[in-house]
Amino acid sequence: MMQALRFLPYLALALAGWWLVDLVQDRTQLRGELAAAQIEITTARIAQEQALESARVHRVYLARAADHARQWDALLNDLQSMEGRDAPLSPLLRAAAERLWP
Repeated sequence: MMQALRFLPYLALALAGWWLVDLVQDRTQLRGELAAAQIEITTARIAQEQALESARVHRVYLARAADHARQWDALLNDLQSMEGRDAPLSPLLRAAAERLWP
C-alpha cells in the first residue's frame, strides 16, 4: 500500500499533464470550428445581401413592367375610342392627299 502511495504524486502530475494537453487540443479544435463558423456566417451575410439586392432590382423591374402595361392599356383605350371618328384633314394634308391620290 505504501508503494502505491509513493507513486501518487507522479500519477497526479501525469493526469494533470494529460488534462492540460487535452485542454489545449480542445481549444485548438474550438478555434478551428469558430473560424469555420465565422466564414459560414460571412458567406451567408454576403448571400443575403445579394438576395436583397436581387429582390430590389426585381421589384423595380416589376414596377416598370406594370407602368408600361398601364401605358399600353391607356394607349389601346385611346385608339379604341377613336375608332369610327374620322376627323377631317387639315387643308395642308388634304391638298397633299389630293396630289398623291387624284
